[in-house]
Amino acid sequence: MILGRPTNLWLGLVTATIAFVQVAILQLVPDANPVAVGTVLGALGGLLAVIIGLIANQPPSVAEGQPYTVVTPNEAPNVQKVANRNPTPPSIEIPKQ
Repeated sequence: MILGRPTNLWLGLVTATIAFVQVAILQLVPDANPVAVGTVLGALGGLLAVIIGLIANQPPSVAEGQPYTVVTPNEAPNVQKVANRNPTPPSIEIPKQ
């Protein structure tokens, strides 16, 4: 997420913008080589996609003991949790038969 928007929306925006720029360049610059314009803008699109992926998909950064909120669907209440780097699994008592 970047600025509250999911990664796929940002990638779509970059793709649409680069496509628009490519068409505009080819229409406004009569001597432009379409292959060169497409290659350069395609490489730019790939670079921006990688940058968006690196920014948007970072692991969460919370310190041990720091509280955070788990957001749930509309009907369910949000849950407060505390970060724990070494969680212990819940103990399970197996009934004897």
